[in-house]
Amino acid sequence: MTQYRVELAQYTENQRLTSYCNAITFINNGANTILVNNFPIVAGATLDISGNAGEIDVTEYQINFLGVVGNCWVIKKMFL
Repeated sequence: MTQYRVELAQYTENQRLTSYCNAITFINNGANTILVNNFPIVAGATLDISGNAGEIDVTEYQINFLGVVGNCWVIKKMFL
């Protein structure tokens, strides 16, 4: 049986993060569109990037709030 844990983080300013996880979800909980690696996520929407069993994503993600106050939740599925 493969074990994993879930890691939650909230960001309100531009952020660069490396995933090192199997799956990652970005939730735009703010009032304005944000960019994640130049992909637009409108207010209230999510971007979900999942992997197959045993895969680890090592992408470096850039969250850009486009100069306004924002609120982005990031959920990572981390294998133990």
